[in-house]
Amino acid sequence: MADLPEQRERRTISLRTRLLVLVLVPLIGFSAFASILVTHRIQRVQAAEHAVREVHAAIALDALRARIAEEAIPLVSSVELLELSTAAGTTREREDLAVDLHSLYEEAMSRTDATAADAGTDPLARPAVEGTAARLATVRASRGAGETPSQRTTSNRQLFDKYRYLVEELSAAVDAHLTVAADEVADGQLQDAVDDLRRTARATTLAGEEIPYYLGLVAAPAGGEGPARQSFLGSWAGFRLASGDVLTASGAAVRSGWTAALAHPDSRTVDQTLADAVATPAGGVPDSAVLLSLSTAVVGRDDALRAVLDAAAGAAVEAAETYRAQAQRELLNYSAVTAVLLALSVGGTLYTSRSIAGPLARLAAAARSISLGELVEVHVEGPPEARTVARGLGAAVVSLRSVQAQAQAVADGDLDDEILRRPVGGPLGRVVHASVRQIIGAMHERERLQEDLAHQATHDALTTLPNRAEALAQTDRALRRTRRTGDRVGLLFVDLDQFKTVNDSLGHGAGDAVLRTVAERLRERVRAVDVVARLGGDEFLVVVEPVQDEKGLLDLGQALIDAVSAPIALAGSTETTASVGASVGVAVSRHDPGSPDGSVDADRLLQEAHTAAYRAKAAGRGRVEVYDDELRHALAAQAAVEEGLRHALVADELVLHYQPVTDLDTGRVRSVEALVRWEKPGEGLVPPGRFIPVAESSDLICDLGRWALRTSLAQLRAFDAAGGDCAGLRVAVNVSGRHLRSPRLVDDVRDALAATGTSPERLTLEITETVMVEDRAAWSRLGELRAIGVRIAIDDFGTGYTSFGQLARVPVDVLKIDKSFVDSDDPRTVELVRLVVGAARSFGLGVVAEGVEQAEQVHALRATGCDTVQGFYFSRPVPAARLEDAVRGCQEVFDATCEFETAS
Repeated sequence: MADLPEQRERRTISLRTRLLVLVLVPLIGFSAFASILVTHRIQRVQAAEHAVREVHAAIALDALRARIAEEAIPLVSSVELLELSTAAGTTREREDLAVDLHSLYEEAMSRTDATAADAGTDPLARPAVEGTAARLATVRASRGAGETPSQRTTSNRQLFDKYRYLVEELSAAVDAHLTVAADEVADGQLQDAVDDLRRTARATTLAGEEIPYYLGLVAAPAGGEGPARQSFLGSWAGFRLASGDVLTASGAAVRSGWTAALAHPDSRTVDQTLADAVATPAGGVPDSAVLLSLSTAVVGRDDALRAVLDAAAGAAVEAAETYRAQAQRELLNYSAVTAVLLALSVGGTLYTSRSIAGPLARLAAAARSISLGELVEVHVEGPPEARTVARGLGAAVVSLRSVQAQAQAVADGDLDDEILRRPVGGPLGRVVHASVRQIIGAMHERERLQEDLAHQATHDALTTLPNRAEALAQTDRALRRTRRTGDRVGLLFVDLDQFKTVNDSLGHGAGDAVLRTVAERLRERVRAVDVVARLGGDEFLVVVEPVQDEKGLLDLGQALIDAVSAPIALAGSTETTASVGASVGVAVSRHDPGSPDGSVDADRLLQEAHTAAYRAKAAGRGRVEVYDDELRHALAAQAAVEEGLRHALVADELVLHYQPVTDLDTGRVRSVEALVRWEKPGEGLVPPGRFIPVAESSDLICDLGRWALRTSLAQLRAFDAAGGDCAGLRVAVNVSGRHLRSPRLVDDVRDALAATGTSPERLTLEITETVMVEDRAAWSRLGELRAIGVRIAIDDFGTGYTSFGQLARVPVDVLKIDKSFVDSDDPRTVELVRLVVGAARSFGLGVVAEGVEQAEQVHALRATGCDTVQGFYFSRPVPAARLEDAVRGCQEVFDATCEFETAS
């Protein structure tokens, strides 16, 4: 039984529906009547448009009809008259006449074809034009058909009937289109214009038939003059009647134009010739001049008559366009009136619905929404009963909204909203308010925890500065802001100098204290709007926004260096301090055509700042460098060399040159140093200074080292197999610092030795002194290599900071004295070399002096007790194929030097 009220509600028609039915019944009737009127006006517009298309089609077809009639005149003349008798003149005159008539025929055919192509563009006229063009081609092809002259003459005489058939067929099509145009509309003005066009078209058609009938008369064979004359007279009289009919046309322009066309000189020539034929019953063949003049004049007369026809057609088109425009205006007027009436009717319906059924419907909708839990606004309106119910619903909604507002504030996380502190009346309100307060406490605790976690994720734990990810994010946000404002963003990459020394000598605790102090000093030197971040290790970043000028960034960079370089007092000791320096790289945002939005991104800008800092370190540290066009071009050139070197490794463009190492006791060459050379196709040998530094700045130097190991050891095996002075030589190969730090170095050496079967004792690896000093961790790797029998040499000894006391602990076998000591004339330098040689002998190390270029240097080095030397004095680095000659040359140079020394 509880469901019955809902069932009754579903079956009851609402008050709004009843009102709509009452209003819509007359509205539907009016709409039907209005649609009939609009449809009628649409039909009038369509009929006018159709009439215009029909008139255009008639004009196009009539133009083609006139051209075909003109084409027949010189053709029939040349076929018939030249065969009649000598009345046409002498043989030479008939030949000249034939040429002239043929030329006129060719011109007429060209005009016909052009008119047919133009008429074929009309959609309604196209079928008739295509059919006529096909039949015209057949008629033209039948000219002169037949095997005998008699047959060709008979065939040619039939051309006139064929052309006349085409003309009559087109005339009928023109009349049909004009009849349809006239029937389409009931407008008197348009009908008059179409009637004038039909009269003019009829007259021009009959005018085009006069000359062919006339030529048929003069060319009639014996016994056939009677029928030919009847046809001619019928055509002549028909044109006169049609011409008079045109002069009674309703359009004054048509009448005056037709009168002027008849008065045209060409029209008078044609009319006089035809009048003479009418007045002479016996007929006769005109002479060639008259015939040629007639063939030319008829074209002029047709053009004059066609001009009148075009004017009549223009008047008909204009009348049709006027009729269509009038019908369109009536359509718009009826449509506007209909739309206004419909709008008034709909407006009246809506107004009635709103004023009577609206308040009740809104009250019902509000009650339904509240029952579903939606606290909608309840409007007090309508009859008194409806107002009473509305006030009761409104009071309930106000109470529920207080509860909803508190719940929404909690859901939105707005825990400081004033609404949360307001108690809700009644037992339910008190329970809800207590629950809300508990939820607020829990959410505050969660927010504090989230803030702590977020800060840890974006900040460095040691210095509390933003970390690398946050620095990039803030840089990216700054770049987006400056794209809108047109400003620029600057990055200062701060790389600490000598920080590793602090860690190694004072411990990591001291290093952490230094990093915290540096972070604080950087924060103190920048503006409040700038960002200081720690990227990791001993690298910091300063984001400057906006940048006023680059000089200001350079000044800021120098100020940061000065601040960082001040001594740092370490906690726990008043006397212990740490000193570090800094190298700063500066990069400024700019327009970048290669990026999607035309600007450099955060990663790219950071890389540019890092590259500038790297250049600052390479230039001596403790300075500021800017990433500018010079550096950008240098990097581009470096990238090109790097790409070429990668190709060279694959394309086998690299070769090894070998420089002999000469024993100062015997002059014998027992070892050589392998030096990488690049033979670039089309360029020759690339200087090592161009590609070795590029390789050392990338992983290519490791690939280059592996290639040199494999190639040099394979060459030793080839020397051994060939015998001679190069058999049994040892080889020294340079190993870069990057390759030395690679965990693959030991395996690379083992693999090269195993692949060539070379004894490890014949291989010496040369390591620069600087690398040995800066990377103590590599000593264990060198120890592994010495354990398998490979010899280790310190290259450029004396340029680093290795002390003689360290030689006992350094895992080396040979010292190579740097060329700068060999070149020096300072006696103290000679004593230093003597000291190095003595220290090497004390620790059982071999000594090689590099860069020997003069005999005096050889004498001085022999005096110090140096073991071996290498340099241009004995031999330049040479390819493997010339090494044997170089080895013998070293012995000869040594012998000559010793003889000179003995003689002295």
